[in-house]
Amino acid sequence: MAKTTKILEVIKYLVVIYIITGVALAALAFVIYKWNLPENIVNIVILAIYAAATFIGGLLIGKRMQERKFLWGLILGACYILIIYGVSLILSASLNMVSTTGILAAVLSIAGGLLGGMLS
Repeated sequence: MAKTTKILEVIKYLVVIYIITGVALAALAFVIYKWNLPENIVNIVILAIYAAATFIGGLLIGKRMQERKFLWGLILGACYILIIYGVSLILSASLNMVSTTGILAAVLSIAGGLLGGMLS
C-alpha cells in the first residue's frame, strides 16, 4: 500500500471515529438534559466515549492495514487526541489539557487505538 494511501486511510478512519464520538456525545447531552447527571459521572462517560471510539477505530484500521496493526491503531489514537487538543487550544486559547483528566484522555485514546489494532 502506498504512503499516500495509508495517510488517506488514517484520515478516513479518523472521520469515522469522530462521527462515532459526535453521536455518542449527542446522546450523552440528551441524557444530561433529561436526568441532570453530576459532573464527575459526565467526565467519566466522556473518557469512556474517547476510549471506545478509538478502540473501534483501531479495530477498523487494523483490519484494513493487515500489517503492524497495533502501530496503526496507536497512530490513529494519537492523531485523534492531538486533533481534539489542537481544536481545544484554538477555541479556548489556553492549554487546559495539561491536567489529570487531559492526560488520562490522551492515555485512554492512545491505548484504545492500540488495543483495537492489536485485537483486529
